[in-house]
Amino acid sequence: MGNTVRIRRMTRSDYPQLVELIRRTWYADADADGQETPDDAQDHGAASRLAAIDAQDCLARATHAAVAERDGRIIGAILGSDPARVTRMQRTRHRLRQIRLALPLLASPAGRGGLMEQLAILQADRALVRAAGKTYPAEIALFLVAPESKGLGVGGRLFAHMLGTFREHGIHEYFLFTDTSCDYGFYEHKGLRRMATEHIATAHGEPLDCFLYEGDVERR
Repeated sequence: MGNTVRIRRMTRSDYPQLVELIRRTWYADADADGQETPDDAQDHGAASRLAAIDAQDCLARATHAAVAERDGRIIGAILGSDPARVTRMQRTRHRLRQIRLALPLLASPAGRGGLMEQLAILQADRALVRAAGKTYPAEIALFLVAPESKGLGVGGRLFAHMLGTFREHGIHEYFLFTDTSCDYGFYEHKGLRRMATEHIATAHGEPLDCFLYEGDVERR
């Protein structure tokens, strides 16, 4: 039973693991030699805060959330948003948490650089929505699988679960943001359509292409 992966609804108690999963997936904070220095420890703290800000950004608009669990450990997560069901109180609560998380980051170069990159991605996302030229009834706000768990079918199961949830709520079209730091080929394999592209630079000056994809929920 140790290899059994269970897809279930996300709960509040999953939040620490969600943040750690985001950190390990998108925020590198260790030297290539694997040895942690005092600077690495500071960067690790910044990375954890940046990951928590990402989580709060997604939770601010999430109305559906599921995780993949194996042996009590979260190895994947997906958050969906039905904008019509998102309340002002929900958005405000999570935005305030983002601000509290962000303030200490202004004191370190790693923190400031990370915040600037998050802001650049946010601006790119807004530009992508304008370029797409339409309003969508739903969004996949967050979708990630632990790097060591890829290839096990976890992503496919989580994605199918969210599309099933959309279908149950009468939603037949959705969109998502992604970029070249992610496995965006997964979405093309699933038949999603790339509707817009924006080019930005990371905090390290590396090019990053950001995309908006749209997809259909098949009726049954």
